[in-house]
Amino acid sequence: MKFPCDYHIHSRYSPEDSCTATMQKIVDRAVSVGLRSFGVSDHLHAKINVPALEAAKIEFEATKTDADFYFGVEVSVLREWDLEQNEKAGEKASLYGVHKGGPVDSPLAIYLPEELERRLKFEYVIGGAHWPLGAPQEQMAVIHSYHRQNMFLATHPAVDIVAHPWWWMGYWKDEKGDYPDLPWLSNFSVIPDSMHHEFAQAVIENNKIVEINASAIFLNPRYPDSFRQEYTLYLRKLKNWGVTFSLGSDAHSLETIGRTLQIADILEEIDLAPSSLWNPVNKIKLSDKKMRKNGDGIN
Repeated sequence: MKFPCDYHIHSRYSPEDSCTATMQKIVDRAVSVGLRSFGVSDHLHAKINVPALEAAKIEFEATKTDADFYFGVEVSVLREWDLEQNEKAGEKASLYGVHKGGPVDSPLAIYLPEELERRLKFEYVIGGAHWPLGAPQEQMAVIHSYHRQNMFLATHPAVDIVAHPWWWMGYWKDEKGDYPDLPWLSNFSVIPDSMHHEFAQAVIENNKIVEINASAIFLNPRYPDSFRQEYTLYLRKLKNWGVTFSLGSDAHSLETIGRTLQIADILEEIDLAPSSLWNPVNKIKLSDKKMRKNGDGIN
């Protein structure tokens, strides 16, 4: 079964050099590949990204379409220490907001002022863990950092969707640029199942959605096939516990918009039903749901 939606698309207003698409081109591409409901979610790492998002909203509102097209945003987990460094740097601050070094135990944060939310009227907020945030490049240290970040997003009142749990980039590459082993790509079971259970429970109790990401996870050419297989089982476990999902291509170019349609076989393996999927019109509230105790040996 194909679900013709994609709520994680980046336009030319995200800081990556690969993001060059205008809003109109995004709409035209999305409609041409068969998407019926989709949204743009450019990056908001730090204060320095605000002018780009303001321009994005102006262009979004001027875009002509009859399609279900939404204006979201993707925030990144940082530390309060990172935000302090960005404030000190002013106009010289990093477009990504994160800084090397610094305290590992600094309180976590996202940059999303209430005034900006009200003014730009984001229809949904995606939050992602993108960096180890000062943790040493050691397997368990990184695992604990990412779990801490995922839990932070699962309990943050401003976040609707937790992006690509356990996505990884930036270290442990081989000579080809692939990630064949660490931190968890050759053996996803190194992540304690208790972390998955704790995360799922927090997601459900706080009415959050977990993203199934096509480009960053399943169609990522740098990841081993074994990881994609294990990750499919992980998502099925979350589904059996009662987690609701959103779909996103994480497109950073026109060509990758609609990749959610290319993982229909994986969605079938996860055994998704339309009732397990979120959309911006009918934001599913899960406050009445409890963690399910079936199918995966959960006590």
